[in-house]
Amino acid sequence: MASIQAQIEAYRSALGEAQTKGDQATARKLEQQISELEAFQQRHPEEVDAPSPFEVFCDLNPSDVNCRVYDD
Repeated sequence: MASIQAQIEAYRSALGEAQTKGDQATARKLEQQISELEAFQQRHPEEVDAPSPFEVFCDLNPSDVNCRVYDD
């Protein structure tokens, strides 16, 4: 599994390619992913491994119906 910093660098590389190609939709999505991953890293400085996009989503939206955890 990649580190958070390695994932951010991969997104930045892909962002540069998208901007070079003029693909604005992909560039906006990558900018959003970079921003969300950096926010995740600030809230969880002890985490080393990159989280999945779903983990980042649930970290940002804990009350979303897809992220709720029920104790039996």
